[in-house]
This record gives sequence, C-alpha cells and structure tokens, in this order.
Amino acid sequence: MLYSLLRNFIKIGLHWYIADAQVVHLERANFQGPTLILSNHPNSFFDALLIAAYAPVKIHYLVRGDIFRHPFANFILRSLYMLPIYKKSDDPEYVVKNEFTYDTCMQILRDGKHILIFPEGKSHNLWYLQQFMKNGISMLLERSFKRNIPLQVQAYALNYNSFLSVPKSVSIAALHTVDSTEYIENGSLQVESIISLTQEELKKNMPGVPVHPDVLAENTKKMLFVPAKIGYYTQYWFYKLWKNYIAKKTEGTIFYDSLLFGALLFSYPILVLLVSILVGNLFSFWWGVFVFILLPSTSYCLSKYQNIKVETDLDNERVNYF
Repeated sequence: MLYSLLRNFIKIGLHWYIADAQVVHLERANFQGPTLILSNHPNSFFDALLIAAYAPVKIHYLVRGDIFRHPFANFILRSLYMLPIYKKSDDPEYVVKNEFTYDTCMQILRDGKHILIFPEGKSHNLWYLQQFMKNGISMLLERSFKRNIPLQVQAYALNYNSFLSVPKSVSIAALHTVDSTEYIENGSLQVESIISLTQEELKKNMPGVPVHPDVLAENTKKMLFVPAKIGYYTQYWFYKLWKNYIAKKTEGTIFYDSLLFGALLFSYPILVLLVSILVGNLFSFWWGVFVFILLPSTSYCLSKYQNIKVETDLDNERVNYF
C-alpha cells in the first residue's frame, strides 16, 4: 500500500517538475510475465522514479546495499520494494548477503513480478551508455533459467535535457522485449547473447546528446502568461530557496535532481496547506479554498511556461557519492 500511495504521489509531482515528457513506444513494455527491467543510469535515483511512474506495473528494485544499514531505513526501503546489493567495500559478508537477495529475487520472479536493475552499476551524469557490469544480470538470468522461470527482459532508454536545470525535458523509450526462452541452446541459456543484444539496443536508442524539448505552441504560451506570472511572484522564492540549498549540498555529485525533486515533492504540499489555512483563518473558508487551488495551479502554469534549458557542458562528469 505504501508503494502504491508513494508511486501515485510521485506521478503527480512529476507533472510539475517535468514540463516536456517525450514517451516513446511504451506499449512495447507489456509485462506479460516475470520481467527483468534494465536501463541506462544517468541521473541517480531520479531514473528509478521515472521508470516507476511510466511502467504500468509495480516494480522491485536492486539498489546499493550501504543505505540499508540503519534498521529504520532498512524497513522503509524494503516496504518500497527495494532490495540491497552489496559491494565488497560495503560489507565483509557481501557474498552471503547477496545470495539472500538473489534468492528473494527468484521468489519475486516466480510470482510473475518484476525487478529493475541498472547494469551500468554506478550512475554518472553522462549522455552515453557505460560498460555493463554483467554479474548481477547474469546471476538473475541463470538462476531464473535453472528454476524454469520464463524471464522477459525489458529495457528502457532514458535521456534528459539537463541534470542541473528545472523544468525538465525527459525522454523515456521502451525497447523491444527480449524473451529469454528463445535463447536456449543445447540445454543452456545464452546469457552473453541476451546481455549483448540489450546493450546494443540501448546504444542505438541513446543519441549521446541532451534531449531537445518540444517547442510550446505560441497560443498556449499566451494562455499561460498571466497565471505563470502569478505563480512566479507568489511561489518562485520557495523553489529558489530549495534550489540554492540542494545545489550547495550536492555540488560535484549526481544527486541534484533526485534530492531537489524529493524536497519539493514533500515540502510544497505543506506550504500550500499552511498558506491556505492561514488565509482561511484571516478572511474566510472560501478564500482559503481559493488559495488552495490557486497556488498549485499557477505553479503548474509557471513550470510549463518557462524555457527549458539544454545543457551544453557535456564533459563535466560528476561523482557518485554524497
């Protein structure tokens, strides 16, 4: 239940954060059976949020094991269908703990559910596909084959206009589903063939440059002008406060989008509610209702009205730690 509530909340929030969503062939991702979902990984946690919002099914996630150390974090993350994968530097017992995770994955897949893994391993703000770290994919494919689980492989190609500017233009493209049962030869699964095919298809669908936003029609911009200005003068300060704070905290790292979106997602509704209650108490209940509708409506118009900047510094690689 927590997962469903949060997923729907995120889907709503993305309408404010993403002004231009270019979805390509999402009908290919039909999820007819247990599925291993793969994707390039340029934008940290935001990539997983994007796939979760556009995939028509609930997804389990393999994520870095070090964030599960605290018992409360472990409980929350597992409630959100996240499972830990450990590196040698995370835990001296990483091999044993990963075995437990892979066994859990088999139970999930046997039930016809779906698991997302980012085969590049680490996230980097880059516009091209990095080399696959094949161990995790191979483990899941081979174990599924040995347990007679007819695993499907569904890849997504993600692209962004920028990793540092908001509102965003994003592209999410679903590639053709690969049926692992079609790659069985002489009683064994051709794991390397499946991985190589997926890697090549992802490369073909990644242009290597930022996505360019669709231009907003001139008549639409005229309609948005007045409410966008109201949104700017009443609420832009709130976004600017968070933007400056998150930019300072994440300077040189890959987590800017993820943390900024999260901060706005959970704090902005509180702001709207508090201001509406204040206005309602000072004037009248209906004035409070009016403000409760006015604030998110005008901020939405502002998001759609603003120019979407395309990043030009394509060689400034950021690091994967915070």
